[in-house]
Amino acid sequence: MKNTTATVLRVDSHLAKFSQGCVVTLTGLAFLFNLPIVVLITALALMLSLLLPTANPFKLLYQRVVLPLNLLHQRIVEDDPAPHRFAQGIGAAFLLASSVIFSLTHAAVVGWALDLIVFVLAGINLSIGFCAGCLVYYHLGRLGVLPRVRYEGGFHWRGV
Repeated sequence: MKNTTATVLRVDSHLAKFSQGCVVTLTGLAFLFNLPIVVLITALALMLSLLLPTANPFKLLYQRVVLPLNLLHQRIVEDDPAPHRFAQGIGAAFLLASSVIFSLTHAAVVGWALDLIVFVLAGINLSIGFCAGCLVYYHLGRLGVLPRVRYEGGFHWRGV
């Protein structure tokens, strides 16, 4: 007999919003003040978050500073974290590519374009709750390229 109890996946939506806010802030400041090193730092923070979630710098700041100061409270919702990690990986890839372009070429316009793409997409997710990377993950899952999302109903635009 099959076990019908499925694991309910959850994420802290306020941690996700906090992380998006950090990415928006860092990528925006990097662009405004022409600081390619901040693009690299943001890329490395996202990569670390992806590869070693327990060392996620945004999560550590959230848990050790934001929550104890009661600036935000956890908001745990039923959701699959895989699409969010995928979106984070895409952002990291764009920012790493931007950093490589800054250091190896004189194509600053391309480097800043990649930075601004991450800025805009993270800003959209932060402000209206639409995760473009999650949508891509969902469709790649439907095509069999990635695992399907592991919650009922597939892709959800949660809004803010």
